Amino acid sequence: MRLHKYDILAVALLALIGLMLPETVVAQHHKERGLVRDGNEQFAERNYRRSLNLYNAALDHDSTSYEALYNRANAYYQAFSNNRGDSTYTAATANAYFEQIAADTLLSHKQRAEAYRNLGESLFSEEQYEAALNSFRESLKLNPADKETKYNYVLTKRIVDQKRKSQQNQNNQQNQDNQNNQENQQNQDNQNNQNNQQNQNNKNNQNRNDQNRNDQNRNDQNNRNNQKNR
Repeated sequence: MRLHKYDILAVALLALIGLMLPETVVAQHHKERGLVRDGNEQFAERNYRRSLNLYNAALDHDSTSYEALYNRANAYYQAFSNNRGDSTYTAATANAYFEQIAADTLLSHKQRAEAYRNLGESLFSEEQYEAALNSFRESLKLNPADKETKYNYVLTKRIVDQKRKSQQNQNNQQNQDNQNNQENQQNQDNQNNQNNQQNQNNKNNQNRNDQNRNDQNRNDQNNRNNQKNR
């Protein structure tokens, strides 16, 4: 993630415009520029919290300053990355800063592409690969020639494809396991039904045999009684 500095032509143009602007507007701009420069110095020394405060102060003077907005987003992300145990900084806020810039259609395609790229890198670091891939894709739509974004896109897509394939394999295995379980359960149910039917048949046969023996015993008894009567 890189910071932005004004080039010589932009400074000269601003100086020319300054001759045409009210003194208060020029003063506001000078304060904003000075704060951004101080923020850049602190950022270069990795004093991200200080640089963040300076960029916010610059935005108090000019809330539309692209350089202050862009560099604040980077400073906040670095403060978050280097202080993950500090709840003061969150990935959601860092991403929101990048999204704010990326959504500004008044900015150039290159400026918005950089914001999308940085958003993608932030999401990637949080292992939100699907969202990161979408951000890199949006960045390339705005600036197809950016080699860094192309590399990030290819790397992220490879990870996303692997995860999708792994998830599909897991789903297929789960479906196969479910089908096997259903078949096993059906087989078990069928076997239980067969066993129950067999037990019922055996019970019925036993009852018939008992009934036949009882009938036979009664007949035998009757025959003996008849013989005695004779």
